[in-house]
Amino acid sequence: MPSRAVPAAPPSVRSVGQARALLQALALLGGDILSGGVAHAVVSASVRFVGGPSLSWKVTGAWLVLWLLWRAYQGLYPGYGQSPQNELRRHTVSTVQVAVAQLAAALAVQRFAPSGLSVILEWLVILVIGLPIRYGVRSVLNRLGMFGRPVSIIGAGQTARTIIDHLNSHPSYGLLPMVAYDDNVALHGTSISHVPVIGDISLALSLPTTEQAIIGIPGARSEVQQQLVNNVYSVFPITWVVPDLIGVPNQAMQPHNIGILASLEIKNNLRSTRARFVKRGIDMVGAGIGGLLILPILLLIVLAIRLDSPGPAIYRARRLGRDGRPFDCFKFRSMHKDAEQKLQAMLDSRPDLRIEFDATHKLKDDPRVTRVGNFLRRTSLDELPQLGNVLLGEMSMVGPRPIVSGEVEKYGRVYSLYTQVRPGMTGYWQANGRSDTSYEERVGMDHFYVTNWTPWLDLVILLQTVRVVVMGKGAY
Repeated sequence: MPSRAVPAAPPSVRSVGQARALLQALALLGGDILSGGVAHAVVSASVRFVGGPSLSWKVTGAWLVLWLLWRAYQGLYPGYGQSPQNELRRHTVSTVQVAVAQLAAALAVQRFAPSGLSVILEWLVILVIGLPIRYGVRSVLNRLGMFGRPVSIIGAGQTARTIIDHLNSHPSYGLLPMVAYDDNVALHGTSISHVPVIGDISLALSLPTTEQAIIGIPGARSEVQQQLVNNVYSVFPITWVVPDLIGVPNQAMQPHNIGILASLEIKNNLRSTRARFVKRGIDMVGAGIGGLLILPILLLIVLAIRLDSPGPAIYRARRLGRDGRPFDCFKFRSMHKDAEQKLQAMLDSRPDLRIEFDATHKLKDDPRVTRVGNFLRRTSLDELPQLGNVLLGEMSMVGPRPIVSGEVEKYGRVYSLYTQVRPGMTGYWQANGRSDTSYEERVGMDHFYVTNWTPWLDLVILLQTVRVVVMGKGAY
């Protein structure tokens, strides 16, 4: 593409986009104010009930204003293009920072807060309810078609399709692909996942219809890419560029410059002793406390299994763990004692099921599964004994899917990365599709998790797993 003078984005595009963003920001801001108000009311009522000093609305309001300003500085209003783990990190960090500041002020000057414990409780409630309320407000905006920033996609190849498919399936991301452009005339008049390809790239530069553009042509030569980025950047107020780094870890990238050169730092969090310590700490606390809290449920499940069919309540499944070492993965028994004979008989008589089983190692209508076992699988309760594996250090609360030795070949070169971490009770696959995904997609999800792991990603997956289990999506 030749370099040329290009017009700036029309004022109408900018003004409409800014007005839309302002309305959405105000709605999310209102949600955060609601979180603060609820937290203050709950803690105030609790403190009065036990005869403690009352909390001042004025003091709480002043610190809430500081919290809101800090979150605005972090880009949470309206927060377009935030990954779930980044949004969780910013919510947690902003809340904890302001809480520590108020606590320090309370300890230094008594009139800033009559009780340090009240300060801690108030911000703890905000930390817990703030993100769900934010999600709720955003969900309402999405249902009303009022959330998100329209974006133009520069390019209409496979990368553009990947971008569009992801943005369409994750409306909470807040980037709405509206139109696509490509210099390949054969693509004009076609569409990518309902997004029309309306013309060549020069049309996007002469008549921009959105505030933001995403350039998805990573395979272009460097000089063409440079001209393209500079031209698009001069027209659109916001420009994102998808670099030629597909398959490279992306959650740990940080931009730097070396003189006039741009560079990207790629952190390997798996090599961080501190990060591994945090992950193991989450495992021990989660498995230990969680196991004690659900002990009555575990005992009821054991009783139900024994009453439903003969055999032990828990069985050991041989799986591969960290560094490729085999271990016994504990599960509640969900199959009959003669499970393998039942399976083999059905596979021999049903070639279509043989194909399904060979492809995914699962069957939707599995003859081996008991009545109680079917319920346990749909709710993922059969996985609960793996809390013992977590405490033994054989598994993690979150990690790649535990596999058998026969699956190593299917993982190919990804297997060497897979063995760097402990397999998880839940993981990116379980939280993003479960049994509804193909085997190749599962491997890709495990690859993404291992190469992009952070403690924040683990927390997001745990939250997503609760939602998926409650909905019973994709489980069999």
